[in-house]
Amino acid sequence: MVYADVDKYVPQESYVVKVLERHVEEAKHNLKGSPIVIAGGYGVGSKEGFDLLFNLAKELHGEVGASRAAVDAGWVDHDRQIGQTGVTVHPKVYIACGISGQIQHIAGMQDSGIIISVNTDPDAPINKIADYVITGR
Repeated sequence: MVYADVDKYVPQESYVVKVLERHVEEAKHNLKGSPIVIAGGYGVGSKEGFDLLFNLAKELHGEVGASRAAVDAGWVDHDRQIGQTGVTVHPKVYIACGISGQIQHIAGMQDSGIIISVNTDPDAPINKIADYVITGR
């Protein structure tokens, strides 16, 4: 075996790192750690509809999440997306508003404590895993 003397070929100065700038951003939300998540889907209907969810989340001291369809529609930021291509959440209470419950979304929230579905479609797939279902307009 040959052990090269690295110091002969690489000067000590090459190992020095100088921090030029340090930038720390405050977290926008705590979706993963929140005990209450109010999630909206395409059925919420608009960005204004999500404003209602944000108001509810503020009252309940929870966070707002979203389905991919709502994120793709531009109603909410991508960092709030729940599911296979988003984050996985494990809240004590998960309120799904206007979410059909595609398997990709369910993968990100199925381990929630209590699941409440609010939907106009009584046959929405999410209703099959929900503890409570509210159907109406």
